[in-house]
Amino acid sequence: MSYDSPSNTARQMSTTRPWLKTYHEARRQRTVDLVKATVDHLLADGQAVTLEAIATRSRELDPEGKGIKKAGILGNVEAHAYYRKHSVTYRSGRGQQRRKSKVHVSAQPSRIDPDRDIQRARQRYLQQTKDNLVERLIAVEQEYAACQQQLARLQFEVLDLQQRLEEAERKRQPSSPRKGEKKANATLPHTT
Repeated sequence: MSYDSPSNTARQMSTTRPWLKTYHEARRQRTVDLVKATVDHLLADGQAVTLEAIATRSRELDPEGKGIKKAGILGNVEAHAYYRKHSVTYRSGRGQQRRKSKVHVSAQPSRIDPDRDIQRARQRYLQQTKDNLVERLIAVEQEYAACQQQLARLQFEVLDLQQRLEEAERKRQPSSPRKGEKKANATLPHTT
């Protein structure tokens, strides 16, 4: 019994269906040619080279009228490289991504409003890097541990103060005879 791994399947296809290889090569080359022609037309017209613009304009230039989808451009190494080379928006977007990752977010949490917008906070966290999130999580855990210690200490202090207060109240009250002593005195007969 043989396992159909991707390499085994590719080997079988190349030996059993050699026409498939030529078909896929022709489709790949069609994508490259159409992307190059579309990018050149966009540049000649002074328009921005974007994936959306290529997908839209390629329908007009394609003799079959199908055009190229965004996924087709991204999945074809040569076509994607040509797009990247001529796209100003791609390069500027990459620069913005690099700048975003360099923005340092304070690991120390600022004052947190309990009524804050949770969705907005979630989006803010999703835009941070993993390293920033780890640093923030560690800082929050440290603060939480310190708060727990402070809470325990304060609870013991409150308990101690309550005990002292009760003791002071007992000392302040005039000493009255004990219950057992009243009964003993009441049962003794008077002798005169």
